[in-house]
Amino acid sequence: MVSRIVLNTISYHGKGAIEKIPEELQTRGYKKAFVCSDPDLLKFGVTQKVTDLLDKAGFPYSVYSEIKPNPTIENVQHGVEAFKVSGADCIVTIGGGSSMDVAKAVAMLATNPGRYEDYAGVNKVPHRCAPLVLMPTTSGTGSEVSMFSIMMVNGAKAGVCDQNITAHIALVDPELTLT
Repeated sequence: MVSRIVLNTISYHGKGAIEKIPEELQTRGYKKAFVCSDPDLLKFGVTQKVTDLLDKAGFPYSVYSEIKPNPTIENVQHGVEAFKVSGADCIVTIGGGSSMDVAKAVAMLATNPGRYEDYAGVNKVPHRCAPLVLMPTTSGTGSEVSMFSIMMVNGAKAGVCDQNITAHIALVDPELTLT
């Protein structure tokens, strides 16, 4: 039996991995980041570990933090609108599975017309998602390297599974999981 494994383009693992974020964004020619994180990570200063690096590098960004546990379609729709208004050309996400799933859905809908529900299922996303960087703050979901995004749709979980929504870069840094 032959297995096919699709992961993101580049992964950094280890203490200090997040320090690669400014260099990776600048090298790829991105101009502004849409930073996705949940309200608790902002409150406890975890997101700031990344935004401080962007500030130090003079890299512009806007923060989107209206991400809820078990995110809904409305959460995604609001995120897509916020991404468009921000003028960003890449998405940088700090968080657990919910933050990463919302970011993947926003990145997908930034380059593919329609609604999240249109792509629910396997291999239905025709175009590669907007540039996406994922930094997990939890251990276990593996969302930073998977091709899944899960949302609540009409009270039930629905998923998109497609290589076109995998992250372009994953930065797995234990410093983000300490709190």
